Amino acid sequence: MHIAAIQKHSMIDYPGFISCVVFTNGCNFRCWYCHNHWLVLSKSGHKRIEPESVFNFLKERVGWLDGVVISGGEPTLHADLPLFVQQLKQLGFKVKLDTNGTNPAML
Repeated sequence: MHIAAIQKHSMIDYPGFISCVVFTNGCNFRCWYCHNHWLVLSKSGHKRIEPESVFNFLKERVGWLDGVVISGGEPTLHADLPLFVQQLKQLGFKVKLDTNGTNPAML
C-alpha cells in the first residue's frame, strides 16, 4: 500500500464509529473538485508511510478506535489492499472503504 497520510482520529468519516482514516496515493481520475487532489498523482513527492507503522499505531488503539476508513486517492488501485483489509480485521477493526467504484474486481 502506498500510504500518504493518516488522520489519527475522526468522528465523522465512519458514521456512528470512532475511526482513523488512512489515505492512499494515486487515482485513476482527475476530478477538478477533488478535496484530496494532492493525493491523485502517485509520484507527487509526498512522504510514504509504511503499513507497518500504521499497524503499530493501530495496535495501541485497539479498544479505543472502532474502525479504519481507507480513502485516497483511489485505494482499489493497490494490489495489496485485500491483505491490508484482512490485517485490519484481524485486529478487530471495522473497515470502511471510500472508492470511486471503478475497480469492482478488487472488491
